[in-house]
Formats: sequence, structure tokens, C-alpha cells
Amino acid sequence: MVPLKNKLVLLLVIASVGIWVSVTTLSGIGLAAVPIILVLLLDQDIPFFRARQYRVSVSRRLSQPKVVEGERVLVELTVTNEGRDVERLVLEDRLPPGVTMTRGSTVLMCALRAGSWATLRYEVSLLEPGDVHFGECAVKIQSLFALREQKFELAAPASVRLYPRLLSRKVLAGRAKALSFAGQAPSRFKGGRLEFMNTRQHVYGDSLRNINWKASARLGKTLVNEWHAERGLDCVIIVDLLDRDLPKIGDWSARSDVIACAYELAHALIGSGNRVGLQVLGAAPSRLQPGFGSRHLRAILDRLVVAQEGTVWGVSHVEDFLKRYFRKQFRFRGGALFIVTANPGLNVLDAVKSLAADGFSCHTVLVDTLVHESDALSEMRMAAGTSLSMGIRVARTEKEWFESQFKRCSVIYQWTKDTGFVQLGGE
Repeated sequence: MVPLKNKLVLLLVIASVGIWVSVTTLSGIGLAAVPIILVLLLDQDIPFFRARQYRVSVSRRLSQPKVVEGERVLVELTVTNEGRDVERLVLEDRLPPGVTMTRGSTVLMCALRAGSWATLRYEVSLLEPGDVHFGECAVKIQSLFALREQKFELAAPASVRLYPRLLSRKVLAGRAKALSFAGQAPSRFKGGRLEFMNTRQHVYGDSLRNINWKASARLGKTLVNEWHAERGLDCVIIVDLLDRDLPKIGDWSARSDVIACAYELAHALIGSGNRVGLQVLGAAPSRLQPGFGSRHLRAILDRLVVAQEGTVWGVSHVEDFLKRYFRKQFRFRGGALFIVTANPGLNVLDAVKSLAADGFSCHTVLVDTLVHESDALSEMRMAAGTSLSMGIRVARTEKEWFESQFKRCSVIYQWTKDTGFVQLGGE
């Protein structure tokens, strides 16, 4: 920063030069330049005793912290002037990845008096299920003629979570008809009670909560209630979010389809009376022990939407995770494994064969995204007409070959957003 003494000397030198030019040229050219120079110096805070100090703060508010796919989010970014007057302020927000602008603008330009505030509003839509974090915004303060400028960044954190569209509707019976086999085998482990059957004499080892106190007091002996055995399979859904197993074209990714399929599968299995666990593979392994009920279903959904694709953990590590985190299911091998993948490659096929050879009941769910891939290709104009049709035929031929291989070691299903689950066969 230039000292005050130097600023005053510079001002006197410029004024003296202007007067000297006017005297020597016998014209007012030099004197006419003096007011312009003074205005420019004033815009640069010269000859004030010190430069202006500005204090501004920003805060962010989102219309709702949780939304369903297709809903829009209103973002409000408020800037407050806590210092002296500001001639011109430019506020620019930065959109995080996975967010598109639907209405409004991310730039605000205004003047702010001391103690006043201004709000920037715009609407966005989220592309994929998951957590989206808004962070810093850029603030630029300028003088009246924009000759002086200060730039800095301010943090305004806020988060919003996007859920799949299936959260807002129930899974129809027709869509889950292929999974009607589930829920017919007795569970190996103790759970809740469904239906009262009879009373009997109390024996050592019976739980106190099963004692029928009214009948015991009336008959003078301790009686316990018998309940209908709870039936269901212990199911573990394995979600493949390995980066190379997720088809991607431009901004489109199969991640949202895989998450929607896994959620609908969990919904259908829990609705059929099964305990359902979860193992997500990708950037970081995530797990959830088998459980019942709508609360457990919501926990599964939360784990799915925050899971991210990665390049480390794939289906080749499934058996190691089952041995470490699902000890009972691994030891008894009486449960059912559902492997959800969008790319039936050789690595998935080898993993399913290994699990089937170790005694697990394997079910492979293939997420069909060929239609979405062709739409994404058409939008990018990467292929059109005959070449696009030929590419789809080749992809379907490869997919059919993998399906024939999976049928030898597991029950295989195909899932699409339009038709739901369709069983393709199995041994």
C-alpha cells in the first residue's frame, strides 16, 4: 500500500504538471486534465487517510434438505454488508458437480449501503441420487468506475439429498411378481412374532415375555404363549458400483438406475417377509445387516444414495466381505445373494461362479440400460442411423451371451424402469 505522504506528493506533482502545461501552451488543456486526474485518484481512495475496509458475509438457504428425483431446489444466497457503503458488489455462486441450472442466474450485481443486504435466488435440479454439497462463492467489490477492485471467497455451506423417484410410490405387485418365491422358507435365526397359536406349560428356558399372566393366574399354573414361526429368507443385496461396471456416456451414468433397481429389490423382498441386508461396493464398501420393516428400508435407501462409484472395491471382494461382516449368513450359507449390476462382465461372472460353488444361493439382477445408452448417444450426436442400430445389436448379442453363462450358476433377472423385474431363467 502506498503511504499517505507519497500519495499527497503524487497529487501535487500531477497538479503542478497540469498548471505548467497550461502556462507554457497558453491553453486550458493542462487545467482540463486536472479534474479528470482528481476523479481518478478519488476513485482510488486518494488522498484519504487510509484505504476503505469492507466487511461482508454470506449465508445460504435451500428450499428443502431432501428431494425426490424430478423436484427442483430453490437456492437463496444472501450477502450482508457489515461495514461501510459499497458502490458496486458482484456476487457469483459456484454450482457443485451434478447440479444443473433450471431458472435464474448465479450472478448478482448491486450496490449495498452499510447494514443492508441483498439476496440471489435461482432454481436447480439434481442429476443423480446422492448428497450434493454447496460450498464457496466469489465476491468482488469494485469502486464506482471499477478502477479499484477487491476479490475474495466466502464459504456458505449447505447440503441437499436426492432420493430416487421410487420413494414416492409403492412397488406394484406386478413389478415384483418375479420375486414371489421369497418368504417361503423358515428363517434360521430368531426374529419377531406374527400369529398367536396356543398356550402350553412353562418349561425351563422359555422367555418371560411369553408368559400369559392372566391365564396363569386363572388356572394356577404358569402358561406361556406359542406363536406362529416367522418365515422368510435372509437376503443380502450386493450392489456393484465399480467404475468400470457402470456404463457412462457424456453426462449420463447408469448409477441412478442401479440405485433405483437395488431400492426396488429391497422394497419387494422386505414386503414379502424377508430380512434384507446390503453390501455396496465402489469407492468405499458400505454394509447393513439384514433387517425388517420400513425403517430398515429407509436405512437401505440412505446407504444407497450416498454410495459413490469407485475403482478399488469390486465383486471380486464379495466373499471376503461376507466372511467378515455377515458371519452367520456366511457360516450357514442359507440365505440368498442378489448381485445387482449394470455390466455383466467376466469379473462379475467369476464372482458369481465362486459364490455358487461355495454353496450360496445366487441371484443375478441385470440392470438393462441399453435404451438409455442409445438415447445418450443420440443426444451427443456420436452415432446416428444405421451405425447406432448396429451398435445396439452388438451390445444385445454380448448381453445375451453373458446371460446364458449366468444361468448356469444363478437365477437371473432383468430390470428396467418400465417393466420392473423379469426372470430370465436359472437352474
